[in-house]
Amino acid sequence: MIAKLGRLIILILLALILTDHLAKPFIGHHDWNGVFYSQIARNYLRFGLLETKLGQLTGPDSFYTHYPPLFPLTLAAAFKVFGISDLVSRLVPVGLTIAGLLVLYRISSSWVVIAVALTPMLRYFGQMPSQEPLIIFLTLLSFYFFRKKNRAGFYLTVILNGLSGWAGYFFYPLLFFLNRRWALKACLLLVMTFSLHLLHVYILTGSFSGGGIFDALLLRLGFFPMLGKTEPELAGQFTWLAYLIKEARMLTVYYTFTLLSLAALGLLLCRDKITLIFLAWGLSYPLIFSNVVFVHEYFNVFFWPFLALSLVNLINRIRLKPILVLIIFLGIFLERNKFYQALVKTKAFEPGYQLGLEINRLIPFGQTYTVVNSREFIESQNLFIDYYSDRQIEYIKINEP
Repeated sequence: MIAKLGRLIILILLALILTDHLAKPFIGHHDWNGVFYSQIARNYLRFGLLETKLGQLTGPDSFYTHYPPLFPLTLAAAFKVFGISDLVSRLVPVGLTIAGLLVLYRISSSWVVIAVALTPMLRYFGQMPSQEPLIIFLTLLSFYFFRKKNRAGFYLTVILNGLSGWAGYFFYPLLFFLNRRWALKACLLLVMTFSLHLLHVYILTGSFSGGGIFDALLLRLGFFPMLGKTEPELAGQFTWLAYLIKEARMLTVYYTFTLLSLAALGLLLCRDKITLIFLAWGLSYPLIFSNVVFVHEYFNVFFWPFLALSLVNLINRIRLKPILVLIIFLGIFLERNKFYQALVKTKAFEPGYQLGLEINRLIPFGQTYTVVNSREFIESQNLFIDYYSDRQIEYIKINEP
Protein backbone atom coordinates (compact mmCIF):
# COMPACT_ATOMS: atom_id res chain seq x y z
CA MET A 1 0.00 0.00 0.00
CA ILE A 2 2.79 2.43 0.92
CA ALA A 3 4.67 1.52 -2.27
CA LYS A 4 1.58 2.21 -4.42
CA LEU A 5 1.02 5.52 -2.65
CA GLY A 6 4.67 6.44 -3.30
CA ARG A 7 4.29 5.65 -7.02
CA LEU A 8 1.14 7.75 -7.19
CA ILE A 9 2.89 10.70 -5.54
CA ILE A 10 5.80 10.37 -7.99
CA LEU A 11 3.40 10.35 -10.96
CA ILE A 12 1.59 13.44 -9.66
CA LEU A 13 4.85 15.31 -9.12
CA LEU A 14 6.06 14.24 -12.57
CA ALA A 15 2.86 15.51 -14.17
CA LEU A 16 3.11 18.83 -12.30
CA ILE A 17 6.74 19.33 -13.33
CA LEU A 18 6.06 18.65 -17.00
CA THR A 19 2.85 20.70 -17.28
CA ASP A 20 3.67 23.96 -15.55
CA HIS A 21 3.42 26.14 -18.70
CA LEU A 22 0.82 24.01 -20.44
CA ALA A 23 -1.62 26.88 -21.09
CA LYS A 24 0.96 29.10 -22.81
CA PRO A 25 0.16 29.80 -26.48
CA PHE A 26 2.77 28.99 -29.09
CA ILE A 27 4.74 32.22 -29.01
CA GLY A 28 8.10 31.19 -27.54
CA HIS A 29 11.37 29.47 -28.32
CA HIS A 30 10.98 26.87 -31.11
CA ASP A 31 7.19 27.14 -30.85
CA TRP A 32 6.92 27.14 -34.64
CA ASN A 33 6.81 23.35 -34.24
CA GLY A 34 3.58 23.69 -32.26
CA VAL A 35 1.72 25.77 -34.84
CA PHE A 36 3.16 23.83 -37.79
CA TYR A 37 2.06 20.38 -36.63
CA SER A 38 -1.18 21.67 -35.11
CA GLN A 39 -2.06 23.16 -38.49
CA ILE A 40 -1.44 19.81 -40.18
CA ALA A 41 -3.51 18.00 -37.54
CA ARG A 42 -6.34 20.53 -37.94
CA ASN A 43 -6.26 19.98 -41.70
CA TYR A 44 -6.68 16.23 -41.18
CA LEU A 45 -9.93 16.93 -39.33
CA ARG A 46 -11.10 19.66 -41.71
CA PHE A 47 -10.48 17.85 -45.00
CA GLY A 48 -10.54 14.23 -43.86
CA LEU A 49 -8.03 11.42 -44.11
CA LEU A 50 -9.26 10.34 -47.56
CA GLU A 51 -9.06 13.78 -49.17
CA THR A 52 -5.61 14.43 -47.70
CA LYS A 53 -4.55 10.85 -48.53
CA LEU A 54 -2.97 10.82 -45.05
CA GLY A 55 -0.60 13.51 -46.33
CA GLN A 56 0.56 16.34 -44.11
CA LEU A 57 -1.31 19.15 -45.83
CA THR A 58 0.25 22.57 -45.21
CA GLY A 59 -1.56 24.54 -47.93
CA PRO A 60 -3.51 24.04 -51.17
CA ASP A 61 -1.93 20.97 -52.84
CA SER A 62 1.17 21.42 -50.65
CA PHE A 63 2.38 18.54 -48.50
CA TYR A 64 5.14 18.27 -45.91
CA THR A 65 7.09 15.12 -46.73
CA HIS A 66 10.28 15.40 -44.67
CA TYR A 67 8.87 13.04 -42.03
CA PRO A 68 6.30 10.23 -42.01
CA PRO A 69 2.87 11.34 -40.70
CA LEU A 70 2.32 9.28 -37.53
CA PHE A 71 2.86 12.17 -35.09
CA PRO A 72 0.44 14.68 -36.69
CA LEU A 73 -2.08 11.85 -37.08
CA THR A 74 -1.74 11.20 -33.34
CA LEU A 75 -2.23 14.93 -32.72
CA ALA A 76 -5.32 14.92 -34.96
CA ALA A 77 -6.76 12.03 -32.96
CA ALA A 78 -6.30 14.04 -29.76
CA PHE A 79 -7.97 17.07 -31.40
CA LYS A 80 -10.88 14.87 -32.44
CA VAL A 81 -11.42 13.64 -28.88
CA PHE A 82 -10.60 16.73 -26.81
CA GLY A 83 -10.98 19.61 -29.25
CA ILE A 84 -8.48 21.81 -31.05
CA SER A 85 -6.41 23.93 -28.69
CA ASP A 86 -2.83 24.71 -27.74
CA LEU A 87 -3.44 22.92 -24.44
CA VAL A 88 -4.29 19.66 -26.21
CA SER A 89 -1.33 20.14 -28.58
CA ARG A 90 1.02 20.33 -25.61
CA LEU A 91 -0.66 17.48 -23.73
CA VAL A 92 0.19 14.98 -26.47
CA PRO A 93 4.01 15.29 -26.17
CA VAL A 94 3.70 15.58 -22.38
CA GLY A 95 1.79 12.31 -22.29
CA LEU A 96 4.36 10.65 -24.56
CA THR A 97 7.24 11.96 -22.43
CA ILE A 98 5.67 10.66 -19.21
CA ALA A 99 4.92 7.34 -20.92
CA GLY A 100 8.56 7.13 -22.04
CA LEU A 101 9.77 7.75 -18.48
CA LEU A 102 7.44 5.04 -17.17
CA VAL A 103 8.73 2.54 -19.73
CA LEU A 104 12.31 3.39 -18.77
CA TYR A 105 11.35 2.81 -15.15
CA ARG A 106 10.16 -0.68 -16.12
CA ILE A 107 13.44 -1.27 -17.97
CA SER A 108 15.67 -0.02 -15.13
CA SER A 109 13.45 -0.92 -12.14
CA SER A 110 14.37 2.44 -10.60
CA TRP A 111 12.44 5.66 -10.13
CA VAL A 112 15.77 7.51 -10.31
CA VAL A 113 15.15 7.79 -14.08
CA ILE A 114 12.72 10.65 -13.44
CA ALA A 115 15.68 12.87 -12.55
CA VAL A 116 15.90 13.82 -16.24
CA ALA A 117 12.40 15.29 -15.98
CA LEU A 118 13.89 17.99 -13.74
CA THR A 119 16.13 19.33 -16.53
CA PRO A 120 15.21 22.21 -18.87
CA MET A 121 15.40 19.77 -21.81
CA LEU A 122 12.36 17.79 -20.69
CA ARG A 123 10.60 20.55 -18.76
CA TYR A 124 10.53 22.75 -21.86
CA PHE A 125 10.81 20.51 -24.92
CA GLY A 126 8.73 17.78 -23.30
CA GLN A 127 5.77 20.02 -24.18
CA MET A 128 6.81 20.70 -27.77
CA PRO A 129 4.53 19.08 -30.37
CA SER A 130 7.00 17.28 -32.61
CA GLN A 131 8.09 13.76 -33.51
CA GLU A 132 10.79 13.45 -30.86
CA PRO A 133 8.66 12.47 -27.82
CA LEU A 134 6.85 9.86 -29.93
CA ILE A 135 10.11 8.45 -31.31
CA ILE A 136 11.69 8.20 -27.85
CA PHE A 137 8.58 6.55 -26.39
CA LEU A 138 8.39 3.97 -29.21
CA THR A 139 12.13 3.30 -29.04
CA LEU A 140 11.96 2.64 -25.31
CA LEU A 141 8.79 0.56 -25.66
CA SER A 142 10.33 -1.54 -28.43
CA PHE A 143 13.42 -2.11 -26.29
CA TYR A 144 11.19 -3.14 -23.39
CA PHE A 145 9.51 -5.71 -25.66
CA PHE A 146 12.98 -6.74 -26.89
CA ARG A 147 14.09 -7.44 -23.30
CA LYS A 148 10.88 -9.39 -22.65
CA LYS A 149 11.34 -11.36 -25.91
CA ASN A 150 7.89 -10.23 -27.02
CA ARG A 151 8.26 -10.55 -30.79
CA ALA A 152 4.86 -9.15 -31.76
CA GLY A 153 5.22 -6.09 -29.52
CA PHE A 154 8.79 -5.50 -30.66
CA TYR A 155 8.13 -5.68 -34.39
CA LEU A 156 4.94 -3.62 -34.14
CA THR A 157 6.72 -0.80 -32.28
CA VAL A 158 9.60 -0.93 -34.78
CA ILE A 159 7.11 -0.37 -37.61
CA LEU A 160 5.38 2.46 -35.75
CA ASN A 161 8.77 4.02 -35.01
CA GLY A 162 9.67 3.84 -38.69
CA LEU A 163 6.44 5.70 -39.48
CA SER A 164 7.27 8.43 -36.93
CA GLY A 165 10.68 9.86 -37.87
CA TRP A 166 14.30 9.15 -38.61
CA ALA A 167 16.01 9.05 -35.21
CA GLY A 168 14.44 5.68 -34.45
CA TYR A 169 16.16 4.24 -37.52
CA PHE A 170 19.53 4.81 -35.84
CA PHE A 171 18.64 2.72 -32.77
CA TYR A 172 17.91 -0.74 -34.13
CA PRO A 173 21.28 -1.45 -35.83
CA LEU A 174 22.78 -1.03 -32.33
CA LEU A 175 20.81 -4.07 -31.19
CA PHE A 176 23.19 -6.24 -33.25
CA PHE A 177 25.36 -6.23 -30.10
CA LEU A 178 22.55 -7.99 -28.20
CA ASN A 179 20.63 -10.10 -30.72
CA ARG A 180 21.65 -10.12 -34.38
CA ARG A 181 18.55 -11.90 -35.68
CA TRP A 182 16.07 -9.52 -34.09
CA ALA A 183 18.17 -6.51 -35.07
CA LEU A 184 18.37 -7.67 -38.70
CA LYS A 185 14.61 -8.17 -38.88
CA ALA A 186 14.06 -4.75 -37.33
CA CYS A 187 16.32 -3.15 -39.94
CA LEU A 188 14.45 -4.93 -42.74
CA LEU A 189 11.17 -3.62 -41.34
CA LEU A 190 12.64 -0.10 -41.37
CA VAL A 191 13.61 -0.51 -45.02
CA MET A 192 9.98 -1.42 -45.62
CA THR A 193 8.61 1.59 -43.71
CA PHE A 194 10.98 3.99 -45.47
CA SER A 195 9.97 2.54 -48.85
CA LEU A 196 6.33 2.92 -47.83
CA HIS A 197 6.97 6.57 -46.98
CA LEU A 198 8.57 7.18 -50.38
CA LEU A 199 5.59 5.52 -52.06
CA HIS A 200 3.30 7.78 -50.04
CA VAL A 201 5.34 10.81 -51.16
CA TYR A 202 4.94 9.68 -54.77
CA ILE A 203 1.17 9.33 -54.39
CA LEU A 204 0.94 12.81 -52.87
CA THR A 205 3.30 14.70 -55.18
CA GLY A 206 3.89 12.56 -58.29
CA SER A 207 7.58 12.19 -57.41
CA PHE A 208 9.55 10.05 -54.98
CA SER A 209 11.50 13.19 -54.05
CA GLY A 210 8.43 15.43 -53.81
CA GLY A 211 8.29 18.11 -51.16
CA GLY A 212 12.07 18.37 -51.01
CA ILE A 213 12.56 15.27 -48.88
CA PHE A 214 16.00 14.47 -50.30
CA ASP A 215 17.10 18.11 -50.25
CA ALA A 216 16.26 18.12 -46.52
CA LEU A 217 18.27 14.91 -46.08
CA LEU A 218 21.31 16.35 -47.88
CA LEU A 219 21.11 19.54 -45.83
CA ARG A 220 21.00 17.57 -42.58
CA LEU A 221 23.98 15.50 -43.69
CA GLY A 222 25.94 18.67 -44.49
CA PHE A 223 26.24 17.90 -48.22
CA PHE A 224 24.83 21.17 -49.59
CA PRO A 225 28.21 22.89 -50.14
CA MET A 226 29.61 19.77 -51.87
CA LEU A 227 26.66 19.80 -54.28
CA GLY A 228 26.91 23.50 -55.01
CA LYS A 229 23.70 24.29 -53.15
CA THR A 230 23.24 27.32 -50.90
CA GLU A 231 22.62 26.49 -47.27
CA PRO A 232 19.87 28.28 -45.34
CA GLU A 233 21.13 30.70 -42.72
CA LEU A 234 22.67 28.78 -39.85
CA ALA A 235 23.24 29.75 -36.25
CA GLY A 236 26.71 31.02 -37.11
CA GLN A 237 29.21 29.49 -39.51
CA PHE A 238 29.35 25.71 -39.16
CA THR A 239 32.71 24.20 -38.33
CA TRP A 240 33.25 21.06 -36.30
CA LEU A 241 35.11 23.03 -33.65
CA ALA A 242 32.29 25.59 -33.35
CA TYR A 243 29.76 22.76 -33.33
CA LEU A 244 31.49 20.81 -30.55
CA ILE A 245 31.85 23.94 -28.42
CA LYS A 246 28.19 24.77 -28.91
CA GLU A 247 27.14 21.18 -28.18
CA ALA A 248 29.08 21.20 -24.90
CA ARG A 249 27.37 24.43 -23.91
CA MET A 250 23.89 23.30 -24.96
CA LEU A 251 24.16 19.95 -23.20
CA THR A 252 25.29 21.70 -20.02
CA VAL A 253 22.50 24.27 -19.95
CA TYR A 254 19.73 21.90 -20.98
CA TYR A 255 20.74 18.82 -18.98
CA THR A 256 22.73 20.56 -16.18
CA PHE A 257 26.36 20.05 -15.27
CA THR A 258 25.21 18.05 -12.23
CA LEU A 259 23.43 15.38 -14.25
CA LEU A 260 26.11 15.23 -16.97
CA SER A 261 28.87 14.80 -14.38
CA LEU A 262 27.04 12.08 -12.46
CA ALA A 263 26.11 10.26 -15.68
CA ALA A 264 29.74 10.38 -16.82
CA LEU A 265 30.84 8.94 -13.47
CA GLY A 266 28.18 6.25 -13.75
CA LEU A 267 29.48 5.37 -17.21
CA LEU A 268 33.02 5.01 -15.88
CA LEU A 269 31.94 2.77 -13.02
CA CYS A 270 29.39 0.65 -14.85
CA ARG A 271 29.69 0.33 -18.63
CA ASP A 272 26.97 -2.20 -19.33
CA LYS A 273 25.92 -2.84 -22.93
CA ILE A 274 22.43 -1.39 -22.56
CA THR A 275 23.67 1.95 -21.27
CA LEU A 276 26.32 2.09 -24.01
CA ILE A 277 23.70 1.37 -26.66
CA PHE A 278 21.58 4.28 -25.47
CA LEU A 279 24.67 6.49 -25.36
CA ALA A 280 25.44 5.55 -28.96
CA TRP A 281 21.83 6.32 -29.91
CA GLY A 282 21.99 9.72 -28.23
CA LEU A 283 25.20 10.49 -30.15
CA SER A 284 23.90 9.21 -33.49
CA TYR A 285 21.61 12.13 -34.39
CA PRO A 286 24.11 14.92 -33.54
CA LEU A 287 26.85 13.08 -35.45
CA ILE A 288 24.86 12.09 -38.52
CA PHE A 289 22.67 15.20 -38.80
CA SER A 290 25.16 17.69 -37.41
CA ASN A 291 23.86 20.63 -39.45
CA VAL A 292 20.35 20.46 -38.10
CA VAL A 293 21.49 19.95 -34.49
CA PHE A 294 23.78 22.97 -34.88
CA VAL A 295 20.67 25.06 -35.55
CA HIS A 296 18.05 23.24 -33.45
CA GLU A 297 19.44 22.27 -30.07
CA TYR A 298 16.32 20.31 -29.08
CA PHE A 299 17.53 17.37 -31.19
CA ASN A 300 19.84 16.61 -28.27
CA VAL A 301 16.72 15.26 -26.56
CA PHE A 302 17.72 11.72 -27.59
CA PHE A 303 20.41 11.74 -24.90
CA TRP A 304 18.01 11.60 -21.98
CA PRO A 305 17.45 7.80 -21.80
CA PHE A 306 21.24 7.30 -21.58
CA LEU A 307 21.63 9.97 -18.90
CA ALA A 308 18.83 8.45 -16.83
CA LEU A 309 20.21 4.90 -17.09
CA SER A 310 23.76 5.99 -16.30
CA LEU A 311 22.55 7.87 -13.21
CA VAL A 312 20.68 4.74 -12.08
CA ASN A 313 23.86 2.70 -12.55
CA LEU A 314 25.86 5.14 -10.42
CA ILE A 315 23.36 5.27 -7.57
CA ASN A 316 22.98 1.48 -7.56
CA ARG A 317 26.75 0.99 -7.64
CA ILE A 318 27.63 3.28 -4.74
CA ARG A 319 24.34 2.62 -2.92
CA LEU A 320 23.42 6.19 -2.14
CA LYS A 321 20.95 6.80 0.67
CA PRO A 322 17.55 8.19 -0.31
CA ILE A 323 18.27 11.57 1.30
CA LEU A 324 21.38 11.98 -0.90
CA VAL A 325 19.36 11.02 -3.98
CA LEU A 326 16.83 13.72 -3.10
CA ILE A 327 19.67 16.24 -2.75
CA ILE A 328 20.88 15.28 -6.24
CA PHE A 329 17.36 15.72 -7.59
CA LEU A 330 17.13 19.14 -5.97
CA GLY A 331 20.51 20.13 -7.39
CA ILE A 332 19.47 19.14 -10.92
CA PHE A 333 16.21 21.06 -10.58
CA LEU A 334 17.74 24.25 -9.20
CA GLU A 335 20.93 24.44 -11.25
CA ARG A 336 19.29 25.68 -14.45
CA ASN A 337 15.86 26.62 -13.15
CA LYS A 338 16.42 30.31 -13.98
CA PHE A 339 17.37 29.33 -17.53
CA TYR A 340 14.20 27.25 -17.80
CA GLN A 341 12.09 30.14 -16.50
CA ALA A 342 13.69 32.39 -19.12
CA LEU A 343 12.75 29.87 -21.83
CA VAL A 344 9.14 29.85 -20.65
CA LYS A 345 9.02 33.67 -20.82
CA THR A 346 10.22 33.86 -24.45
CA LYS A 347 7.63 35.41 -26.75
CA ALA A 348 9.34 36.24 -30.04
CA PHE A 349 6.27 35.13 -31.98
CA GLU A 350 3.65 37.01 -29.97
CA PRO A 351 3.12 39.61 -32.77
CA GLY A 352 2.05 36.85 -35.19
CA TYR A 353 -0.12 35.25 -32.52
CA GLN A 354 -1.89 38.53 -31.70
CA LEU A 355 -2.38 39.48 -35.34
CA GLY A 356 -3.72 36.01 -36.12
CA LEU A 357 -6.28 36.24 -33.31
CA GLU A 358 -7.35 39.69 -34.50
CA ILE A 359 -7.80 38.48 -38.08
CA ASN A 360 -9.78 35.49 -36.84
CA ARG A 361 -12.06 37.83 -34.86
CA LEU A 362 -12.68 40.33 -37.66
CA ILE A 363 -12.60 38.32 -40.91
CA PRO A 364 -15.31 35.73 -41.70
CA PHE A 365 -14.17 32.19 -42.42
CA GLY A 366 -13.52 31.62 -46.12
CA GLN A 367 -12.38 35.17 -46.86
CA THR A 368 -8.82 36.12 -47.71
CA TYR A 369 -6.93 38.74 -45.73
CA THR A 370 -3.84 40.58 -46.96
CA VAL A 371 -0.93 41.22 -44.63
CA VAL A 372 1.47 43.93 -45.79
CA ASN A 373 4.67 44.16 -43.80
CA SER A 374 8.44 43.81 -43.94
CA ARG A 375 10.15 40.67 -45.20
CA GLU A 376 11.62 40.05 -41.74
CA PHE A 377 8.22 40.25 -40.05
CA ILE A 378 6.45 38.03 -42.56
CA GLU A 379 9.14 35.37 -42.70
CA SER A 380 9.31 35.10 -38.91
CA GLN A 381 5.59 35.42 -38.10
CA ASN A 382 3.66 33.92 -41.02
CA LEU A 383 3.25 30.42 -39.53
CA PHE A 384 1.70 31.92 -36.41
CA ILE A 385 -0.55 34.30 -38.33
CA ASP A 386 -1.76 31.42 -40.52
CA TYR A 387 -2.52 29.12 -37.61
CA TYR A 388 -4.17 31.52 -35.19
CA SER A 389 -6.13 33.39 -37.85
CA ASP A 390 -7.39 30.14 -39.43
CA ARG A 391 -7.97 32.20 -42.57
CA GLN A 392 -6.49 32.33 -46.04
CA ILE A 393 -3.70 34.92 -45.84
CA GLU A 394 -1.99 36.72 -48.71
CA TYR A 395 1.37 38.24 -47.84
CA ILE A 396 2.92 41.30 -49.48
CA LYS A 397 6.48 42.14 -48.51
CA ILE A 398 7.18 45.84 -48.63
CA ASN A 399 10.51 47.24 -49.79
CA GLU A 400 12.71 48.35 -46.96
CA PRO A 401 15.21 51.23 -47.17
